[in-house]
Amino acid sequence: MRTVISVVVAALLPTSTYAGTELVMREGATIEARKENTSIMVTSGKGFDRTYEWERCKLKSDMVARKKRWYGSMGIYDAAPSFGLSTGGCSGISRTVVGEGQIHFDDLQFAQKWIERHPKSYKTVWTNDGLLVSWNIVPGRQQLSVDVWLMCINGKRPKLLAGSNDSAITVSQSSTGKSIYECAEVGQDVIDQTRSQLEEDWKKIDEWIAKNKDRERRLGPNK
Repeated sequence: MRTVISVVVAALLPTSTYAGTELVMREGATIEARKENTSIMVTSGKGFDRTYEWERCKLKSDMVARKKRWYGSMGIYDAAPSFGLSTGGCSGISRTVVGEGQIHFDDLQFAQKWIERHPKSYKTVWTNDGLLVSWNIVPGRQQLSVDVWLMCINGKRPKLLAGSNDSAITVSQSSTGKSIYECAEVGQDVIDQTRSQLEEDWKKIDEWIAKNKDRERRLGPNK
């Protein structure tokens, strides 16, 4: 029911923004990302419908639009049913913990830092012009995690990102001829929110890592 409502609402709203929602993929587009002999393919349907394919498996998500910005992003997401409540699926994976959106920076260096801080447990690839895909499979939680991001710097896509691999991501054109949305125009407040929330999170993570390293030094690694 939630997906049906989302699609109906989206059909009634401007196709470029869905009433303020900042999407990455246009209807009918497909993005395939590859790394270390693994791959994930995301196909955009009507409205917020997304299909994810990997290793001969396919799942559809139940995406909804964010009601407020999350790390400055006004995208779409699916938090999935609570662990243990999902049914069906493929190869033991039945939950799509996925998201899509644009993220806004005013500084290329900070954008690079955001890429570098992505969890190492995820496969993450990105192009020179700011399309980033990050994915992970967690069998113990029956979970497929995928994020599709469009990086925007001062309202435009970047032109050269360190560590990028354009050949790792293939974008197939939609029936309209365009596959990826342009960066949305946002105010400085959005960019500032993105930076402040990320810096706060990174600080907490670094403090947690330092605390655990100190504990290991005092008690030994097996304590």
